[in-house]
Amino acid sequence: MGISSMNSTINYNRGLLKNGKRVPFTKMNRGSSRELQYKKYVLPKVFPHVLRRVRVKTKRNNRRLLIKKTIIGFVTFVLMILYVIYISE
Repeated sequence: MGISSMNSTINYNRGLLKNGKRVPFTKMNRGSSRELQYKKYVLPKVFPHVLRRVRVKTKRNNRRLLIKKTIIGFVTFVLMILYVIYISE
């Protein structure tokens, strides 16, 4: 299957979605052809201070994760260097 045929298939499917001729997620019930009720998920309203709190918490957790990964990588690097020095003697 060539790249051009994959692109044409993707464009065809995208066109069906845009025209409203195809409803997403209707063929997922074990291949059943009966119509399913498609309900769009509506995101709840959130106050700005809650979003700010989530953003700060996420940044803090990402920073902690980066520090942990850096420490583990550094310790592994030192152990590898010590192992190479020990073997070379």
